[in-house]
Amino acid sequence: MSAHFEILKHPHQGLAAVKHGFSWPAALLGWGWALARHLWIPGVLLLAVHAALAVTVMKLFAENPALLLAVGVGLQAWFGSQGNYFLTRSLQERGFLYLGLVPASSPADAVAKFKAVGEAIPAEWRLGTVPAAFSLPASWQQLLAVAQLTIKAVVRYRLLPVLAVLLLVVVVGLPLVLKHDGTARGLVQIVITYCLSAITAILGLVTLWLSTGTLARDVEDCSMQMVAVKPIARWRIWLGKWLGIMALNFVLLGLSGLAIFFLIQWRAASLPDKQQAILKNELLLARGSLKQPPPDLDAKVEELLKARLKELGPSATGADLATVRKDVKEMLKAQFQVVPSRMGRTWVIDTGLAHRQLVNTPIYLRIKFRSSQYSTKPETYGTMWEIGPPKSDKRIRISRPLTTDTFHEFGINLLDEKGNPVSEPVRNGGYANLIDQDGKLYITFGNPNQAALLFDLVDGLEVLYHEGGFGLNFTRGAGIIFIWLGLLAAVGLAGASYLSFPVAAFFSITVLIVGLSSGTIATVVQDGTFGATNHDTGAKEGMLGAVDFVMVPIFKGANEILTMVNSFSPIDALSTGRSVSWTTLATALFQIWGLIGGFFAVVGMIIFQRRELATVQGRG
Repeated sequence: MSAHFEILKHPHQGLAAVKHGFSWPAALLGWGWALARHLWIPGVLLLAVHAALAVTVMKLFAENPALLLAVGVGLQAWFGSQGNYFLTRSLQERGFLYLGLVPASSPADAVAKFKAVGEAIPAEWRLGTVPAAFSLPASWQQLLAVAQLTIKAVVRYRLLPVLAVLLLVVVVGLPLVLKHDGTARGLVQIVITYCLSAITAILGLVTLWLSTGTLARDVEDCSMQMVAVKPIARWRIWLGKWLGIMALNFVLLGLSGLAIFFLIQWRAASLPDKQQAILKNELLLARGSLKQPPPDLDAKVEELLKARLKELGPSATGADLATVRKDVKEMLKAQFQVVPSRMGRTWVIDTGLAHRQLVNTPIYLRIKFRSSQYSTKPETYGTMWEIGPPKSDKRIRISRPLTTDTFHEFGINLLDEKGNPVSEPVRNGGYANLIDQDGKLYITFGNPNQAALLFDLVDGLEVLYHEGGFGLNFTRGAGIIFIWLGLLAAVGLAGASYLSFPVAAFFSITVLIVGLSSGTIATVVQDGTFGATNHDTGAKEGMLGAVDFVMVPIFKGANEILTMVNSFSPIDALSTGRSVSWTTLATALFQIWGLIGGFFAVVGMIIFQRRELATVQGRG
C-alpha cells in the first residue's frame, strides 16, 4: 500500500524517512512507542496520563465503562494522529533538515527513491503536497476557513489565556473557598451547582461579547469588506463565524466539565463511607422519575358545572362562571391533595418500560407535603408508608417523622445482607421486588396525625430509580449547556449583522436579561396584569388598562418562547442525581437551535446579506 514519507537529512547521520499522517504503532503502543523512538517528553507525559487514569479508574469509571472506552480510544487515536509529527519535530531539533515528501511503500523505499533522483527533486516532492483521500466540498471548506479565521482573531484578542485562568479559578478556587458541610449533598452543591453555574455564566457572557465583536468590529475595521468581495456567500461568512465561536466553546466547556468531573470524584474520596454511599446511590448517577398522572380536573369541573347549572335552572342567570369554575377546581384539587387525619391515600405508579429495571435497583421516594394547620416554620409530623402489591407479604412498612414544606428522599426497597429492610444502603445489601406482575407500584400513605396533610398534585410524590451512570449523564447535561451557548452566539451575531459593536452588545445583553427574567414574565402572564393581585381572592387590583391590553399578550408570547429555552435544567438535574435523557437532549437541540436559534440565524443572515458594507467607514 502506497503512503507518503517525509525525507529529512542530517549533515553527518544521513537520510531519515518518517511516514506522513496517522501512525498505527503510536496509536497501539502509545508511550512505549514514544520512548523507543526517543520521544522523551511526549512519552513521559502520556505515561503520566495513563498512570493517573489507572489510579482513578476504579472509582471514576466503575459505573461508566462507555466513558472509559471513549477516553482510552480517544487518547490513543489522538496520539496516533500526532505521533509522526512529534517524531519529525524531534529529528529537526536534532539537526535534520526537511527536504520533501516522497510517495513510497516503506521508509526504505522512500529513501531509495530519493537517492535515485539525486539533486533533481521533483517539484511536487519539494512542495510536500499529499493527495487527499477525502476532500470536503468547496462550500464546507469556505465555512471552515471563516471559522479558522474567527478562532485566530479571538487568539489575537489575548482573551483565551485570561479566560482559561478565570475558569481555573472558578473550578479549583471556588470549592476551596466555599467549604461544604461534610455531606455528600453539600459537596455536590458546591462542585456541581456553584461551579457549573459560574462556568455557564462566564462562557455565556464571553460568547455574547465574541459574537458581537467578531462580526461588528470586522465591519467597522473594513476587514469584512476584503472578505465579502471573495467568491463566498455572506450567509456562509455568518455561519462560519458561528462555527468558530462554538468550536472555542466546545473546547472551553469540555475542559471545564472534565475538571469538574475529576474534581468531584477526587473530593468524594475524603467523605465518610455513609456519605460516599449516598453519593453512589442518590447523587452521582442518572435517576429516572415516575409519577402518577395528574387527574383531568378541567373535564370534571365542566361536568360538575353543567350538572349544577341544570339543577339551578333560570336562577343561575348572571352567575360569574369564571369564578365558579375556579372555586370548583380548587375544591376538586383539595379532594385529591388532602389526606385527612387518621386516613390514608394510595398512589398507583405504572412503571411501564422501566419495569425490569426497577426489580434489581434502589428505589427512592421523593415527597413534599404541607399541613392544614398554619405555622410560620416547618413542623414535624409522623408518617406511615406501605409499599408493594396489595395483600402481599412482600409489602415494606416504613414509619418516620418528616417536616412540612421540605423535599424528603428515602429508599423503600433497600435490604441488608440478611434480607431485612433498611433505610440507608449498606454494603453487600440487596433490593426487594415491590413491583406487581402488571408493572405497577402501589404506595399507601397513612396519616396518624391530628391535622390533615396536603400532597401537591405535581411535586407531592415522585419515584426515583437508577437509570444510568453519572459520566454519560454529565456529558448530556453539558451538551444542553453547549446548546444554550449556541443560542447566545446566534443572538450576538444577529445583533452584529446590522448594529455597531456597542449597540449590538447592548441588544444582546438585553435579550439575556429578558431570558433571566422569565419568573417575572411568568407571574405577569399568570396574574394577567402588571398591577397588584389579591392572592387570597385572585382578583386584580390596580389594573393598568391599556398597558395590560398591549403588554400582557406580548409577555404571553415571550413566556412561551422562554419556556422552550428554560424548560431544561441540566445543572439542577446533575446536582440532584436526575437523568438528562437523550430525548431531553434531542428536544433541547430542536427547540433551542432548530426553532429559536434558527430564527435568529435566518434573520441575521438575511440582514447581513442585504447590508451595504461599502458605506461603513473605518475608524482610522
